[in-house]
Amino acid sequence: MDCSLCKKPIEKYDLTFNHLKIDESCEVDICQNCIDKFFKWQGSLFAKLYPTNAMKKRFGKKSN
Repeated sequence: MDCSLCKKPIEKYDLTFNHLKIDESCEVDICQNCIDKFFKWQGSLFAKLYPTNAMKKRFGKKSN
C-alpha cells in the first residue's frame, strides 16, 4: 500500500490508523510520516489562531 501524498510504501499499514475517508467518493491512505507533518502544520495554524502559551510552546514561537 502506498501513501496517497508522498507515494512511498506505508510500513505496518493499519486500516484504522492509515486510512482516511473524507466522504462517500474520496478515501486516501496516508503514511505515519505524512500524518505527523500534517499534524505539525495543523498545530502551527492553531497556535496562530489561538495563541495560548501551551500552543506556542508546542507548535510555534512567541510573536512580538
